Amino acid sequence: MNQQFLLNIYEKIEALVSRLPGPLQSAVLNELRPIKQIFIAQRPARIALLGQASANASALLSALLGSELKLIDSSQTSGWVSYEQKGKGGFRVLDARQVTQSSRSWADLTNVLAEEAPDLCLFLVDGNTSGDFKAYNEQTIRVLDFVRERYDRKVPLIGVIDFPATIPHEAVDKRRLELQSWLSGQGGIASHFVRAVAVSSFVRFRQDGTLDPERDERRNIRMLGDLLARELPDEAQVDMARLVGAKELQTELSMRLVRSVTAICAAVGAQPIPLADFPILTTLQFAMVAGVMHIGGRELSLRAAAEFVGALGMNIGFGMVFREGARAAVKVLPGWGNAISGGIAAAGTYGIGRAATSYFIDGIPLADVRRFLGRRLKRLKKRGAADLEDVEQAETKTRERGKRV
Repeated sequence: MNQQFLLNIYEKIEALVSRLPGPLQSAVLNELRPIKQIFIAQRPARIALLGQASANASALLSALLGSELKLIDSSQTSGWVSYEQKGKGGFRVLDARQVTQSSRSWADLTNVLAEEAPDLCLFLVDGNTSGDFKAYNEQTIRVLDFVRERYDRKVPLIGVIDFPATIPHEAVDKRRLELQSWLSGQGGIASHFVRAVAVSSFVRFRQDGTLDPERDERRNIRMLGDLLARELPDEAQVDMARLVGAKELQTELSMRLVRSVTAICAAVGAQPIPLADFPILTTLQFAMVAGVMHIGGRELSLRAAAEFVGALGMNIGFGMVFREGARAAVKVLPGWGNAISGGIAAAGTYGIGRAATSYFIDGIPLADVRRFLGRRLKRLKKRGAADLEDVEQAETKTRERGKRV
């Protein structure tokens, strides 16, 4: 992710918004804040590993990412380790499972935690063993308590028990329920605990790094990925959702962006300032599409966003299709025309956003997306014409009543 590129887009939009009337500026900036939180403040997630040292964290994270990842041996490092997938983002891992009761080991770990707090903890259990969970109780509580006291933050904890795919479902579910019951019953852990998930992480990767579908025995990995991404703070969600392919969360983040930009375009489009809205609306629409592309795992690019809009059969954005007619309404029907123009800008922007989400996240073919927009375009034309006719009739009746008086 190009953080500077995102910042440049945001600054351009802010500069355009500064040309709007004062009261409108505040309203638009309020809608921009969530966009800034999701995209400008993005950073890699920080995940702390707790529980059994025998649980294969490399296999689990590789299964989540769909590509082979070899974690650095926790005995060789005492701090956060960064991992990144080109074009998708990254995350940071702190393996705290090797901490013993010695004061030196705990002091080393607290120094690391004092520099950066984890966003989330994974309590790992090896399904091949029958170890006692209680052996990891004190260590887990000490980490959670330290983070809460230092940062005033309650870090979520997810229990993960990793089984071979050959283990019968009944045995897997029984062991998962045992872990669920134990974690939810521990005084220093229960308030942090989210849920326990049983997975199978085994998958074979070829020499070129691609996944071998004939040796893919993963179970519940997608569910775990979605849960993990959802429990992260906003600023760490986008990268993780891209990395693990959390489709539902990606769609939610995308539509959150679409709704914010739609609200902004509705406010801008309702202003009686001819031509002033043109660069603001088109910039917002293209930036929105670029954001949806980014959430979906594509490269962030305004040029690529413009090309997508062009591929839909439009060259200046769906929200501009009726711009001239709306502006004419402003001149003929002062006040009423502004509302029509704002509604058109909003409907057009929302249409673009839904189309981008359908294509880049849901994987709907471009031809089907075009048909969707075509139907929406016809409805918008009819609605726009009907609105203008209704307003003209209302204005005519008002004038006639005035003459009679």
